[in-house]
Amino acid sequence: MNYQKIGNEAKIVLDQPYSAMYRESDESEIASESYKRICSIIADISRSFGYRISVLDLGCGTGRYFHCLQHVERLIGVDIALNMLKHARNPVKSDKIRANHIDLICANIFDLQISPDSFDFIYSVGILGEVAPFDLYICNKLFSLLKPGGKLFFTVVDVYSKFETMTLKRRIAERVCPLLPSVLKSKLRERLKTFYMTDRELRGILEKSKFTQYEVFRHVSTSPLWIGAHYECIATKVE
Repeated sequence: MNYQKIGNEAKIVLDQPYSAMYRESDESEIASESYKRICSIIADISRSFGYRISVLDLGCGTGRYFHCLQHVERLIGVDIALNMLKHARNPVKSDKIRANHIDLICANIFDLQISPDSFDFIYSVGILGEVAPFDLYICNKLFSLLKPGGKLFFTVVDVYSKFETMTLKRRIAERVCPLLPSVLKSKLRERLKTFYMTDRELRGILEKSKFTQYEVFRHVSTSPLWIGAHYECIATKVE
């Protein structure tokens, strides 16, 4: 998988006009039921530690979920688009943010140079299994970044929930993709420019990963910005 190429293409898409539009959509998105669900999960996980924690928001965008976090000592938000991070300096519901320290880093999530065992909680919403691949490499990398007992929460798009909006040619490609050898699958995914997944693919990666404790849920989104179904995964680092 050419992670550098994927990142460079994402930078082009997330230009200034798009990032400004995305920040404006935060104001309406926070009223949706799907957003409230994700926000509640993030709040519950961050609150569950019982002490102030270190958190990584992977693909933080405009900081849409910053205010959901509880009991945070340090929050690091990473995004590949500098324009997104500029808006993250003034995120939605900024008056509700309780993190003591916030650092914003412009970087490709696959090239992150962060010491192992750095975070109590890592979350990534609408990035992995959508505009960026979720594979064994990134799964184990996130495992290494967690402290023992740390938790990972992320979402991936259910590929079959997108079929209604796809052309026949695209649906055929999506049907064939899971059956291909890993090298050919990676090339096809890069060509399609999305990294949607099946439940079987997601669980297969988790089973091969260093995570031994995880749960996967399927949720149908009602948000105008996120129509369709996605899988939500909560994994714990047990060593």
